[in-house]
Amino acid sequence: MKRLIAMLGISLLVAGGFLSLDSEARSTISGRAQGLDQELIRDVQRQLKGLGFNPGVVDGNYGEQTAAALRAYQQAYRLPVTGRLDETTLRSILPERFEASRPPLDLSNREVLQQAQRQLKALGFDPGTMDGSFGPQTEAALRGYQQAYRLPQTGRLDDVTLRSLLPERFEASRTSAEPPNREVLRQAQRQLKALGFDPGTMDGSFGPQTEAALRAYQQAYRLPQTGRPDEATLRSLLPEKREGALR
Repeated sequence: MKRLIAMLGISLLVAGGFLSLDSEARSTISGRAQGLDQELIRDVQRQLKGLGFNPGVVDGNYGEQTAAALRAYQQAYRLPVTGRLDETTLRSILPERFEASRPPLDLSNREVLQQAQRQLKALGFDPGTMDGSFGPQTEAALRGYQQAYRLPQTGRLDDVTLRSLLPERFEASRTSAEPPNREVLRQAQRQLKALGFDPGTMDGSFGPQTEAALRAYQQAYRLPQTGRPDEATLRSLLPEKREGALR
């Protein structure tokens, strides 16, 4: 009898320990979501679900399944895998929230629209006649492009879509950034090598082979093909470094 009581006591202690650990884990996750608006979390959950990352019930509560879905999204999109709704992740998953404050694109600029139509056509999304006019077929082509490139499906030539479709327009006006130091360049070379873009010797020196590897990476990830380790490329190639610098 004494042995049975002792065993029962041990079982209760072990169960209590597991419950305590589970409670701590839940409290950690809920702590991460403190200060976040429930409607914002709900929007994120809807977007995750729409992109094939199951966050569980779309209820505005940040639980374990939402955290797991977020990690999977971050890994798939080459973001720092934090499991948190940090600014970098929010800008990626809900870009329209960050773009809403920007002035809308002036669609009276027929040349910009014509360039967008040419690019859509080249990528296999038929906008109809490439005449700089915005009609139903151009809208359908934009929706197809936005769906394929995982952008908000507005059917409009908004700022987010333009930055993806015609990145050179936004990069052309930027001044050339200072070349990164040798250690950053060495890290970029290692990452290029790991992703299958051979930069040659990983010595932190910028030569023709590193430039060619950068161009190939930029083409694969739909970045402006400058062949330089510019800010946009470094943000994509070394996201954890750029994220750390922003904190």
